[in-house]
Parts: sequence; structure tokens; C-alpha cells
Amino acid sequence: MAGPELLLDSSIRLWVVLPIVFITFFVGVLRHYITKLIHNEKKVDLQQVSDSQVLLRSRILRENGKYLPKQSFAMRKHYFNNPETGFFKKVKRKVTPKNPMTDPSMLTDMMKGNLTNVLPMILIGGWINWAFSGFLTTKVPFPLTLRFKPMLQRGIELVSLDASWVSSASWYFLNVFGLRSMYTLILGQDNALVAFLLPVHFQLQISPELCRIR
Repeated sequence: MAGPELLLDSSIRLWVVLPIVFITFFVGVLRHYITKLIHNEKKVDLQQVSDSQVLLRSRILRENGKYLPKQSFAMRKHYFNNPETGFFKKVKRKVTPKNPMTDPSMLTDMMKGNLTNVLPMILIGGWINWAFSGFLTTKVPFPLTLRFKPMLQRGIELVSLDASWVSSASWYFLNVFGLRSMYTLILGQDNALVAFLLPVHFQLQISPELCRIR
């Protein structure tokens, strides 16, 4: 027989749930501007961007070449794969991955990333766990198994409590990852997270062998 249903006081919504949402959101906005302030703008190698565009063109040609006339496809294939003058035959660039232990700028960027992303999450999470310890904030509208209890009920060790209830500490972490769409909507697509990951896209090296037109 199921136990009586728990009812949360409406004051919890005003003094626990909404404050955690506002604190998480405004800390994220502040972190965005601090990240933009302390991070140096990455210089993108023009040659690397040009190579990535050529690889993209070759991939598009492989995928959509069936829609081109035979002569047009042969001309483009000749540009890429000609044994003497083809781009992938003529251009041979040696890829030397950067070693973060020998590049001071990479170590500095890693420290700045930890300072602006990991440290605030730990500090604010610890403070919320201390200030709002023992509170239940909400309940998910569907039943969950007991495996979800450690994730959704951090700080509350009650075996008899339904796994669908969410504690204050877990509510904070759900907001940390759930408010990213709000950050994108308010701060734009070029927010701190996207700006921090954008240089990684240009550092990815794709082997030309994968883009050969057969």
C-alpha cells in the first residue's frame, strides 16, 4: 500500500526553488562576461581554414556528385585527385599537435577555463547545499527507479522517499545544465561556452585520405 502523498509548502517555491533558479542564471551571465573579459581571442591560421574548406568541398562532391553531369564531376575530381597536380597529391602538410606541457598559452587557457567554469560551479553548489540543505524542491511528473535517487536526491538520505522527488542540491545542478538554452536566447549564439569551444573546431585535423573521391 502506497504511503501518503507529500505536499510541499508554497514558501519553498518562493524561498528555495526560484532563488536557486535566479542565482544559477545570474551566475551564468556573470561567468559569460568574465570569460569574455579574461580569455584572449584565438588567432585562426588562414592556411588551416583554407584546407578545411577544401576538405568540406571534397566531401560535398562525394555525397552529391551523382547530381552533376559526368564532365563536371570529372573536372572537380581531377582538381582534387589528379596524380600530378591534384590538391591532395600536391599539398602535403605535416600535422604537429600542440603539447600543452610545452605551450604556456594552452596551460594559461586551461587554468582560465577552470577558473571561470569549474570553480564557480563548485563554490555556488557548495553554498546552495549548505544554505538550502534538506529541502525538497519539486517532483518529476513520471515515476523513476531507485537508480535515480543518488542523482536527484543529493543531500537527502531517505530510503523510503520516492525517487521522483528532487532535492535542492540536485535542483541546482539541473539548472546549471538546463539553462543553456536561456543563455543562448539572451546572450546569443556566440556566448562564452560557444566562444570557448570554437577554436577546437579549427584545430581538428581530418586526414585527406578520408576525403578522396573514388
